[in-house]
Amino acid sequence: MASLKFDESLVKIFEQPPNREKVERDLAAKLVEQGYAKLSFTEAILQRELTYPTGLEFGSFAAAIPHCAPENVNTPALCVGVLKSPITWGRMDDKNQTCQVSFVTMLAIIDPKDHLSMLQKVVGLIRDADLAQRIFCMQETRQRSMV
Repeated sequence: MASLKFDESLVKIFEQPPNREKVERDLAAKLVEQGYAKLSFTEAILQRELTYPTGLEFGSFAAAIPHCAPENVNTPALCVGVLKSPITWGRMDDKNQTCQVSFVTMLAIIDPKDHLSMLQKVVGLIRDADLAQRIFCMQETRQRSMV
């Protein structure tokens, strides 16, 4: 199984995200700008989310795991969005329902065989509330140092 590229340049804090599409566009842009994804990646993410929503509830919070077909990816990577104000997102387990997402993990996967196992790993990581808090704090510290 391939590993995913991830560092703090692939984390974005959203103060007041207006909607799901804006979050997806901004995270996809990070992956495209850094060369992990092809120009087609953004539209592929948006289109897939309309058909197969990726929001999941994890007890006290909800997260989303947007991803798309491998032909839109150059190098496997993971991009994270922390939403200070949760937004409405379609649920993976019932696309007629929504949840209030505050954490987004966008996957760029090349090998289709890795798809399910990567999703399982990401769900495990998202369930690790301590990890999510560390990512959030990492960005908070970085933002304060830039002021």
